[in-house]
Amino acid sequence: MGNFNIFKSGNPSSTNTSRSTIPEKNGHQKRPSSTRRSSYESATQKNGVVLAKNERWEHAVDHQHPPGHSRPASINATFEDGIVMESGFRGYLVVFGGFLTILAAIGYISIYGIFQAKYNDIYGAQGKSQSEISFVGSLAVGFQFGFTIIGGPIMNKFGHKVILWSGCICGSLGLLLASWCTELWQLYLTQGAMFGIGASLLNLAATAIPPLWYDKHRGLAMGVCFAGAGIGGLALGFIIPALLNSVGIYWTLRIYAIFHFVCSGFAAIVMRAPRQLSGPPLAARQDVMNWAILKDFGFMLWFSATTLYGFAYTVPFAYVPSFAKDIVSLDPNVQGGQLLSIMSGANAIGRVLIGMAGDRFGAIRVAALSFTVAGASCFLWMFAESHGALVGFSILYGFFSGCFFTLVASITANIVGLTHLGSGLTVIFLSNFPGNLFTLPMAGKIFEGAEDYKAMIGYNAALYLACGIILVVLMAYNHHTKRVDRV
Repeated sequence: MGNFNIFKSGNPSSTNTSRSTIPEKNGHQKRPSSTRRSSYESATQKNGVVLAKNERWEHAVDHQHPPGHSRPASINATFEDGIVMESGFRGYLVVFGGFLTILAAIGYISIYGIFQAKYNDIYGAQGKSQSEISFVGSLAVGFQFGFTIIGGPIMNKFGHKVILWSGCICGSLGLLLASWCTELWQLYLTQGAMFGIGASLLNLAATAIPPLWYDKHRGLAMGVCFAGAGIGGLALGFIIPALLNSVGIYWTLRIYAIFHFVCSGFAAIVMRAPRQLSGPPLAARQDVMNWAILKDFGFMLWFSATTLYGFAYTVPFAYVPSFAKDIVSLDPNVQGGQLLSIMSGANAIGRVLIGMAGDRFGAIRVAALSFTVAGASCFLWMFAESHGALVGFSILYGFFSGCFFTLVASITANIVGLTHLGSGLTVIFLSNFPGNLFTLPMAGKIFEGAEDYKAMIGYNAALYLACGIILVVLMAYNHHTKRVDRV
């Protein structure tokens, strides 16, 4: 089984040798790269425990967790940079679990524009504005990133299983309760806040666990995980409109709630961190977040780019169906849903290929190019007057816009080191919170004020182009400080 591994690094010397500039908070001293040992030896030496070959903590000395009990794994585990498992079947299972998690949670968000078009008909007749209606989806995406400030420390303290099961239950319950809502404010609480919190917890776990299993092909592993959003959006873009037309919006929500529970529940069962990299006993850990990463200038550049990205990503997914209806006179449920499916399918392919490109050419370099192309593609949307032009935009934007989700772990690890990956991801996802919470209402206000889509689309393009410029500055900073821009 160990020989059959498409992710396995064939050259040990290719392991990342970059070092984080973030100070250690637990007193551990890193060994020079020339004295590196195997992950098994490093884990047993560094964690002060004896590991059985079957990777169980059967002889661990831990007063909080008796022998034989598997204690929670921390995403801020103190293991040496570059010593990561290139695993076989178990690693594949972790990636597949992450794929299902992203498919169910983020795939839904990718096609939320179909639900919004339906809510525009229902609540628009009651006098609700488009910005008020769009706030349902904005809350879901906002909480997806904003709740990481709570979810990250909880995962560090209690482990991934707590986060995975909490996200599974909270997200499924939010969708189920939304099926009985009759007022817009009720959707804010259920389909907005509850589902968003569940998606946040699942997204955080799916982003934090796979990087601990792969090193050389980390970008590819993350690309496969986050391709779930694109494949989910591709399939759901056809399934959801069919369900809406046959059983109505309320039963559609109930059916999807069941689907969400099955996918995320399976992921909660199979996903975990490598136990030999799960860090020291919980009793020895006093800090669940390392805020010293905010002192790193390179990290703050990355933080600035991801903050702007939070304002940009969801706008086309929410407004392309409405644009198709108002400008090109297409059916928002049929052709509009198909455009979202095309966008999501291109997104799935892009996330895998962009992940591979990040492994080959450097994650920061590839992200800068992807942000720039995504921003430029918005001008094709701005002047689209036919179904074919919208299809072209959907393919181009879908392919490049999802680069953040594929490369976020690699870029963050490149800047702060694997030791502080959990803290780094928490802060980066938090940076997305303001944009994802407010960008759809802001886009709606821009549209209502200008009475035209062009101003809103120009706003979206400017955000992406600014992200690309910031990452170019980050590459220059890395070159100046002699830090590599790839993991």
